[in-house]
Amino acid sequence: MHDLDRRKIAELLSSADPGARRRAAEEMSDARGFAAVAALAAALRDENKGVRDAASRALLTIGGESVAHAVVEYLADPNIVTRNLAADLLVRLKDQSVQALLPTMYDGDEDVRKFAVDILGVIGARDAVPHLVRLLDDPDANVVVSAVEATGSIGDERAVPALITTYEMRDDAKAAVVEALGKIGGSEAAQFLGRAFERFLGAPLTDPVQLYTFLEAFGAVGDASTIAVLRAQVPRISGPARSMLLHSLVRLTERCGLPLGPMDEFRDALLEALADDDAAIRISAARALSTIPGDAVTRALLAGMGFDERLDAVLTEVVEARPNLFVAVIALLESGDARPGRQLIGLLSRYAAGIQYDDLPGEFMDAGIDLLARACAVLRNAWPEANEETRGAIVDALFRLDGDQAILFLDQIMNDPDPWLRMHTIELLAPLDDRRIPQFIARFLTDDDEMVREVAVATLDAKGFTVESTSGN
Repeated sequence: MHDLDRRKIAELLSSADPGARRRAAEEMSDARGFAAVAALAAALRDENKGVRDAASRALLTIGGESVAHAVVEYLADPNIVTRNLAADLLVRLKDQSVQALLPTMYDGDEDVRKFAVDILGVIGARDAVPHLVRLLDDPDANVVVSAVEATGSIGDERAVPALITTYEMRDDAKAAVVEALGKIGGSEAAQFLGRAFERFLGAPLTDPVQLYTFLEAFGAVGDASTIAVLRAQVPRISGPARSMLLHSLVRLTERCGLPLGPMDEFRDALLEALADDDAAIRISAARALSTIPGDAVTRALLAGMGFDERLDAVLTEVVEARPNLFVAVIALLESGDARPGRQLIGLLSRYAAGIQYDDLPGEFMDAGIDLLARACAVLRNAWPEANEETRGAIVDALFRLDGDQAILFLDQIMNDPDPWLRMHTIELLAPLDDRRIPQFIARFLTDDDEMVREVAVATLDAKGFTVESTSGN
């Protein structure tokens, strides 16, 4: 070892100045000797956070199994900060940590065993599976559950028989085993889950946690035979668990490439699921509701828009194929039961874009042209509270519905004392293609505000109208 390396190690381990200890750790990131690695590992216990972080970064830069072997002993440190630093390093070292961790799975301290198991699960260490299987008989319940969870994270089918045995032998690990089998998958896991679920449903007391894990697992590993089992349970289960059951049913049919089948009998349950806090459950409910007719369903689907982008994409696809959509959107916005966001207003805009006024759709003939006036009124009323994105949708929809009404409405905005709003209105009009728009923008060429005039000139120029700004004074 060079004298310089010895000085750095000594400074790291014994200097009273934390700044000097931190610099020594940083300068040792290119060290490769065992002494340097051991010193850096020992510095994980330093009282100064900057020193600990510098030592951790240096160890990660050095890397290799030697670092893992030096760090692994600190999983047993009495200081939780040191233990967590060591665990984080071992996770980040990934496969380089496995051989160092395997002996630790048999440590006399159950907390150390659990730490090792958790890290191996996060790493996804397939070499650890035979050892994890042995720990399914560990005397400590927390270690057993961690071993079950780790096998699920690794996803190795070799663990399935032992997991099944654990399910049968230990009530405290049943939910964890179901979740792990769902992650691992395969025919053996799927068949056992089906049998276990039927037994579970027949038990006098139903564990809600285990029920949820069964339902989640079936969405991943169930087969066609599971679909009939799940459908039969819908009337028997209520509340959030029923919403989860319907979600699993929809996921399973989609994964198996099978039709969903008639869902009308589950309409009320699906409407309840559409209001669930979990966006994934709401998406499944929307897909199932797409097969159920009725204005009440259409209204519920529309009311669900504007809360989650993934859900909005599904809802938009679902509702655009439903009858009387234009009427339903207007009625919903008039009622105040839904936020007038860009999603609902965009539906009005796209619908209006397809209207042929010499061949009006049935809902226009039934309700009269008053629908257009109602639609324009809804859009005008939405303007004051709308954000920038929604206002763009409002302007677009107004011009598609009734360009003359749009101009009358924008006349009011032209007189707004806020120049930013006037500029923003011009920007909203810029991408639209209505013949009246250039004439309307030209009104801003004499605006009192110079920036408004400049925006008007630039917009008209982009549309092919060469003009010069004129002072409004």
